[in-house]
Amino acid sequence: MKRIIILALSLMLLLGCTFSGAETVEQSKLTMLGGFSVKYPKLPDYYTFTVEENNDMSYQAMIIPKETGKPILLLRMAFNDEWDGVNSLADATQEDMTVLKADFYTVTELDYGEIVFEDSQTNTGIPVLIARAADGSFGAIYTIYMSHEIEIDIFPNAGLEGVSEENIQTVLAFLNDVEFIPIEKK
Repeated sequence: MKRIIILALSLMLLLGCTFSGAETVEQSKLTMLGGFSVKYPKLPDYYTFTVEENNDMSYQAMIIPKETGKPILLLRMAFNDEWDGVNSLADATQEDMTVLKADFYTVTELDYGEIVFEDSQTNTGIPVLIARAADGSFGAIYTIYMSHEIEIDIFPNAGLEGVSEENIQTVLAFLNDVEFIPIEKK
């Protein structure tokens, strides 16, 4: 399964985008591929947001802390035809989830060792899959919306020995107020 890694939910992402080099633009809404918009809260002041890729098929942004002791975040969103017709992670079958976890493990195993998974959801009811390396070297929050994979990868930064439960919960807290808004076709 291609891991055309991913978008919004994990969409803390779109919190204050930089569309060119060093120019930071605050936003509260991002439109993805004309199919839906993501409404999100303001990014905390100690993070900067830099868009690295934004095209018809994918979106990627780095969310970098301005201070030590905070994790580095990588937001990825992309349409994946393997999820065609799947509106959310809740619609995925058990077989789909088994394949997803196996793929996730395969993609990360060589670099990060054993991966542990946990099902969760945001305050707005968006189901998410939390993945983390047992050694703390990596964490991720993953979801699906309208056949788009959305993932926020979490990496230790200077001053952090590893990705902690607190780091995961901080990212989830950012996502708690994220809303997906389908664009109505006229």
